[in-house]
Amino acid sequence: MFDYSARIEAFRDQKVRLSADFEATLLSHRKANRDRLIARLPVEINGVTIGEASFRPQGSFAMQTVIQTRFKEEEYDIDDGLILRRSQLIDAKGAALSADQVKEKVRDALKDKRFNRQPKIHLNCVRVFYADTDAEKHHVDFPAYRVHEDASGNEIRELAGESGWVSSDPTAVNRWFGDQVTTRNTASPGRGTQFRQVIQLLKRFCRSRPDTEWNLPNGMKLTMLVAECQGPYSERIDVAFRDLLTRLRNRLQVNKQILNLAIPGKPAITRTSTDQNVIDLEKRLGEALEKLSALDTEEGNNVDAARKAWNWVFKSDGFFSNYDAEEAEETSAKSASTFAQFAVPWRERPPWPLDLRYGVTITGRHAPASNSISGTSFDSDGDPIAKHLYLRFSASTNTPDPFTAYWQVVNTGKEAITAVARRGKIEAASSAGAGGLQSTTVKSISRNEQTLYTGSHWVECFIVRNGVCVARSGPFVVNIQ
Repeated sequence: MFDYSARIEAFRDQKVRLSADFEATLLSHRKANRDRLIARLPVEINGVTIGEASFRPQGSFAMQTVIQTRFKEEEYDIDDGLILRRSQLIDAKGAALSADQVKEKVRDALKDKRFNRQPKIHLNCVRVFYADTDAEKHHVDFPAYRVHEDASGNEIRELAGESGWVSSDPTAVNRWFGDQVTTRNTASPGRGTQFRQVIQLLKRFCRSRPDTEWNLPNGMKLTMLVAECQGPYSERIDVAFRDLLTRLRNRLQVNKQILNLAIPGKPAITRTSTDQNVIDLEKRLGEALEKLSALDTEEGNNVDAARKAWNWVFKSDGFFSNYDAEEAEETSAKSASTFAQFAVPWRERPPWPLDLRYGVTITGRHAPASNSISGTSFDSDGDPIAKHLYLRFSASTNTPDPFTAYWQVVNTGKEAITAVARRGKIEAASSAGAGGLQSTTVKSISRNEQTLYTGSHWVECFIVRNGVCVARSGPFVVNIQ
């Protein structure tokens, strides 16, 4: 499969996860509302004590798996649990406050004349609204909890829910998630970090179309599925994510119930064993894997096919096309700069039309004798190497058969010119080795690519298929002292 991991990493960084600036904005709004509660709730509930330690961040924002929204009806959700002592939640007559009364007090403490929409009680929390119409539309939810100790000294936490006080731990999911990241990173370095990353990418996949087209599971369900199905760590995020999609599809084919892994005693997160949004997820996973399967063919092992498949998966809004265009422009600029160095009249210009759909790379080794079994590797445009060494260049390509490989050697410098040893002709490679192309006897003046002349010299490989140059290595510069 063509390596598209750099593009997907960049896409996740720029178009999936929150920017640092916007995250700071959200945190500042959360802080402003905390300050309101700290200052005003003791006025609403006489005797209550509250400070920064009274808050427990929750949800995807706290777990760092929140993703950017794409559609105007979507908004960011920041959950900030408020912990209060049960003994302080009493009215003027000494009676315990009900769940509804506590939510009303929290709502009143959060009100502010600067809000276009005043906070309101929403299901199991009090919601504060921001930016109703733009791409930064979001709200901050404050679920309220009361805590006390039972006869055995165990802390009991209860949420002010729709139907009164219900047992609930505001930190259980966050603790579980943090433990998952730590445990996975300990067992396999990077796997816990990648756990977060593939959750973000899966959320993007599931939210890549409007709800009217795709109605797929929420973030909690997806997080539990990834926790269950994540495969081994891979240095390539495209490989890791495709593996996850495969495992998820296989799992849902057998069982569509999703459990709350963070709180095993809780009921399943899915309402039934065949929730429609889970059935739809299995279907969409199958479609994605079918698109990605095209990359396993020889014809699909190129940047164009990879861009098409991954763009279907994520609906990148032109990101991948722009990325590839910018990368091609940058590569062209670098090559042009190097070409200028070797813009000598004896350098032959490539005679084929260019359609660089594949890749080819060159590695170089030098040895003191032509029959040396091994040699010393060296980098392009690195430190000068000595004269009278023997060079071997190897080129590897992902171009499918059939194709023809060509080499070009261009030299410069007074010594080569004086010796009438100018080189610049493009010639077919004399041999093709397994897994790549090798040539040590290019049909030219300098046999075995021996280092004979002081100066900078250039080796390049071209891959030609059906009369078109489909891959070009770019210059591998050899400096000789």
